Amino acid sequence: MQRERIEKAVQAVAQYDYGTSTSALFEVDRLINETHGDEEARSWMERELAALLGSDASLAARQEVCRRLWRIGTDSSLDSLVPMLGSDDPRVVGAACYAIGRRPSARADELLMAAMRRAPEQCRAPIEHLIEDRR
Repeated sequence: MQRERIEKAVQAVAQYDYGTSTSALFEVDRLINETHGDEEARSWMERELAALLGSDASLAARQEVCRRLWRIGTDSSLDSLVPMLGSDDPRVVGAACYAIGRRPSARADELLMAAMRRAPEQCRAPIEHLIEDRR
């Protein structure tokens, strides 16, 4: 049952855009709170949210997913964030950096350094700041 609720909530977030109802976001937040301590449910939720990052969801939806991954994300979602770090849109790069922000991980550090070497000039600032903050 929990997986069905998670799938339904994340599918609703995929439809989110600026100026639309935030009820789907509140449902995901509710599920995050309800699954505290349930590693299996959290892992499932992280996978579902991370998968949304590779979809054609709006920038607003992907930014909101990154906010949720900041709260519950692990190294498991890093692979989904790598393409965002390589974007030529500073807003996309900033959202990915936010998701990684408080994750103490050698793998995240490596991905950030690699992203910094490839990042377009206009997208380097959020990556640079995150690398500095992590030191």
